[in-house]
Amino acid sequence: MKVSIVIPAYNEKDNLPPLMEDITEKVRVSDYEIIVVDDHSSDDTPKICEKLKEKYPNLTVIRRKKGKNGMGYALMDGSKKAVGEYIFWVMGDRSDKLESINEMVEKLDGGLDIVMASRYMPGGSRGELEVDKAVYGSTYTRLAKIFFGIPVHDITNAYRGFRKEILDKLDIKSGDFAISPEFAIKSAIKGYKMGEVPTTYFNRRAGVTKFNILKMGLRYLSLFRLKFTYPKSNTPP
Repeated sequence: MKVSIVIPAYNEKDNLPPLMEDITEKVRVSDYEIIVVDDHSSDDTPKICEKLKEKYPNLTVIRRKKGKNGMGYALMDGSKKAVGEYIFWVMGDRSDKLESINEMVEKLDGGLDIVMASRYMPGGSRGELEVDKAVYGSTYTRLAKIFFGIPVHDITNAYRGFRKEILDKLDIKSGDFAISPEFAIKSAIKGYKMGEVPTTYFNRRAGVTKFNILKMGLRYLSLFRLKFTYPKSNTPP
């Protein structure tokens, strides 16, 4: 199987059915699986997932009931279960432009290890993202480019595709939203080939956001210590 789409879901009962329809309509890959990771949801997300499994035979549902909840934990649990050559992280709140997956697949086929969906590169757009979050995200990435030599414009967006084989080599620690920049920074340090495609951001279609900009800002800034603490590859990837 070529592609695995991993979706973290915490209380996303209203978003998952239309998201599944959108994936079916907009993703042009012929052979793919979808993995929804129900991350300790307290609403009807588990029931909705079971109904969706009846409609979509390529859907697998993972229920996280133990340990801490968090987007990072959910993404890692889903990615470890994935069987595709390429893994894509797609948000359960329907904030991602799903057509970008088709472009990312082409880039991975062309030899890249990781492809970011970028809101801040030419052709991309912050869309409905609040101005303060957009300014913070783009500024943080510019600093990361200087500090780590990262060759893309947007590392705070979790929406991305990558080769499954690199996942275990990165030793990801973040269980929250900080998984997004951590993944990119560690990939750059290890020397993996990274690229990007333009995308547009949409505000969540239903439910309440879980992102806290102040809390995550501190978490993101703490990742700059990896410049001095994270080992480079002994051999080229």
